[in-house]
Amino acid sequence: MADREVGAATTLTEMLGRRATLSPDKAYFTLYGETVTYGRLWAQSGRYAAGLARAGVHPGDRVCLIYPTCAEFFYTFFGALRLGAVPVPLYPTLGVEATARILRDAEAVGVATIGWFRKGVDESVALAPGAGIVVEPPDLEVNAPPPPTAAPAEDDLAFLQYTSGSTGHPRGVMLTHGNVVSTIRFMAEAAGLTAADRVVSWLPLYHDMGLIGCAFTPPLTGTPLWLLPPDLRNPRQWLELVTEVRATFTVSPDFGYRNCVRHVRDTAGLDLSSLKAALCGAEPVRPSTIEAFEGRFGLECVIAPCYGLAEATLAVAIWPRATPRRFDAGGRFVSVGQPCPGVAVRIMAPLEDGGAGPELAPGEEGEVCVKSPGVMRGYYNNPEATARVLLPGGWLRTGDLGFVDKEGFLYITGRLKDLIILGGANVLPADIEEVVDGIEGVRYSAAIGLDSERTGTQRLYVVAEVRGDAAATDEHHALVRAIVSRVHDATGHRPARVLLVAPGTIPKTSSGKLQRSRLVEMLTTGALGERLVHGGH
Repeated sequence: MADREVGAATTLTEMLGRRATLSPDKAYFTLYGETVTYGRLWAQSGRYAAGLARAGVHPGDRVCLIYPTCAEFFYTFFGALRLGAVPVPLYPTLGVEATARILRDAEAVGVATIGWFRKGVDESVALAPGAGIVVEPPDLEVNAPPPPTAAPAEDDLAFLQYTSGSTGHPRGVMLTHGNVVSTIRFMAEAAGLTAADRVVSWLPLYHDMGLIGCAFTPPLTGTPLWLLPPDLRNPRQWLELVTEVRATFTVSPDFGYRNCVRHVRDTAGLDLSSLKAALCGAEPVRPSTIEAFEGRFGLECVIAPCYGLAEATLAVAIWPRATPRRFDAGGRFVSVGQPCPGVAVRIMAPLEDGGAGPELAPGEEGEVCVKSPGVMRGYYNNPEATARVLLPGGWLRTGDLGFVDKEGFLYITGRLKDLIILGGANVLPADIEEVVDGIEGVRYSAAIGLDSERTGTQRLYVVAEVRGDAAATDEHHALVRAIVSRVHDATGHRPARVLLVAPGTIPKTSSGKLQRSRLVEMLTTGALGERLVHGGH
């Protein structure tokens, strides 16, 4: 259990401050062989708060953080909180235009970044003039007394978490201090996390699973954390660190475990027997992945399926430790557990007009709706999108399909929305299509995600109808190159395949809506072949 005084904190700033006072010499995290204690983090975050203030950041200002996994991320994030500013962590790999859109959407006054991202940041800031402040760690290392530590209320905004930084219409999830502190409390309880655990994570700090789940829970529980960069070239590094520090807890999307099975053939020198729980979430949890990973590394009942989303401050349900997993009657779906303490789940009938209908009985599939202390305040500056997902009574529409059994165990079966999940990142097809449809020679386009058994995640396919005047083979090659380049520049994602097809090929409903599921079927059955004019990238 958390220390009583730390556990009584009602804001993220207060929680970290109390932990630093009570346990200044206790390790918070270890990264690249260097350990940062709570005392050091508190001192450095004070210096960074002074540096942000000197640069012109004021309480209430939004500051975007574009960092790799590094200690400076933590110093800046908590420095902003201590100043009373609102940190906004972003994907460093976003394109210039996509980053600029988020800077504008968040009404950010500036960006804190690090050397090798500076060129792209400057280009993005040039497209978002309001975000004129750009600082790097040397600018923030100020030998001045820290400003008075802000004392936010529980309902005050803590930070903005962008659901998909690659979207053309970014949505900043507004998370309050109460959202975050309440969630990490019940999340730690559901996951069984204590000071006796040892956590290893390679998840990026700009993603809710890595940030809230792995980085913010340790200060509450006093659990030591070891971090790895997310761009692991070889997943063996992850398993070697688990072995070295005798980690008891780790987290990954399904594709991370699948990559271990694919790429770590030689298990000599690896001993994962210390693991008590390895959470699996952010993507559909595949029973085949669980079986293959545990079989390869001699584990049993270690992978724990979980479910959550940024709009609920991450956690909704976590499978309990050392408990045999539960499958539906057909053996297709594995349960992600019962809702966490204080969280309620309803399965609602999706309506044709996009609304949520009546609650369904156990065993019936519908849209998963959630009520919890972690449900967001809303999307920043986007009341229309907020109204679509926040229902009366504090219920959140998740856009995910699932059902609960008679004992209240939750199963996730798919996505009501046409989200594409690329390596754990959610991508909206409409935003890819908006980019492609603006390219000369494209008549109409559709973006879809195809599950890849080989990689364990989805791959991005773009199907584009060509205009009649784009008929020559050379022009087709150029058009494919243009689509790949523009999509990557705008969203940070590179299509795995671009298929050019004849006009009228992409299926639509009678009302003109894209039938993406039908298009996936056409692709997988070969029915698209006769309308294909270029196989593409």
